[in-house]
Amino acid sequence: MATPPRPAAQPSAPSAAAREAAAGERVALEELGRAFGSLLSELSFSFVVSCARSPDMPIVFASPQFYACTGYSPAEVLGRNCRFLQGPATAHQSVLEIRDAIREERPCSICLLNYRKDKTPFWNYFRLEPVRRDPAGPVDWFVGVQADVTRLVEAGGGTALDAQAQQEVAQAASVAAQLAAHEAELTSADHTTKCAVLQCVPSSMLTALAKVQECFCLSDPNLPDCPIVFASPAFLRMTGYPCSEVVGRNCRFLQGPGTDPAAVQQLRDALAAQPPRPVTVTLLNYRKDGRPFWNSLHVCPLRDADGRVQFFAGVQMEITEEGEAAPAAAVEDAGAGTPAAAEANGAAEVPQADPMVLLRQKGVVGSLRVATRALAQHGLRRASQFQHTPCKAD
Repeated sequence: MATPPRPAAQPSAPSAAAREAAAGERVALEELGRAFGSLLSELSFSFVVSCARSPDMPIVFASPQFYACTGYSPAEVLGRNCRFLQGPATAHQSVLEIRDAIREERPCSICLLNYRKDKTPFWNYFRLEPVRRDPAGPVDWFVGVQADVTRLVEAGGGTALDAQAQQEVAQAASVAAQLAAHEAELTSADHTTKCAVLQCVPSSMLTALAKVQECFCLSDPNLPDCPIVFASPAFLRMTGYPCSEVVGRNCRFLQGPGTDPAAVQQLRDALAAQPPRPVTVTLLNYRKDGRPFWNSLHVCPLRDADGRVQFFAGVQMEITEEGEAAPAAAVEDAGAGTPAAAEANGAAEVPQADPMVLLRQKGVVGSLRVATRALAQHGLRRASQFQHTPCKAD
């Protein structure tokens, strides 16, 4: 008799905490959109503003002309990366050139085939402009100016297309200047979900780091006291600390009265070795509200393309007393396992992490190594023959 096929697994419903977080994020995006709108409402061309220091660089503001051009509504645009305009005939090389510009934090102009909501293709002359508070500072936002140049492309381009390019350069620069001049008020209005990022971390790394959904932080051994310079949203959720109380501090603030000094010393010895070596320890750590949890911590040096140690990656996974990684629902739950009871009795026995936990941690480190290798003085610009703004109706 043939075995009946198994029913397809149904996606689990989001938890109450996840639904509440999503609702809060929508409200935060709406508030931020109003702040941008009051500043940029007089501009009458198609453009978007993306946050360079949020996971996946989401759009936080789009002009009315952008919605009219693409056919999307604000609910379908805000909070998303601009890649949703790409489609089956979008040139991969054009996409790579935009990604290179983001990674290298430089302006970029390119003409590529994009798609409206109804799947209608159009030639989009796109100008990317980074926004900095000062010339030597980090990138806070990226401005993307769009123009439908389909008729110009079909007519062969020429001087009319060149004039459009120059116009977009000026338009993008004007938006960037206004944002830079009002950085303080816009930052105070921004309550959207962010990674905890110190300004010394280039925005060019954030796209790669945002793809790593696990709980981790990066510390910079080249700064005094090796402070945290990046912490993932999962790290903030697990520990309960806000961004402002994480970046710039050494990770020891998670330690408490039940933390084993011998395990801490083992960690320090591995990082102080020449060269530093990877190490895995299990620590009793503490959330902001004082609740303890068992933390399987794997720390590994990350080197750039020239072999220099740029960061220490600390991958944290809360484990149960059986050694398995705690499920996400348990991390969000206010009740927190048994370490508190064990500590109160003076007999907090250290659980051993399951081998699968260690394997997951090493997988995270692999992803972080890829992101860090992109850091090098010579940059990663593509061959010079690709550094142009092609716009041909093939």
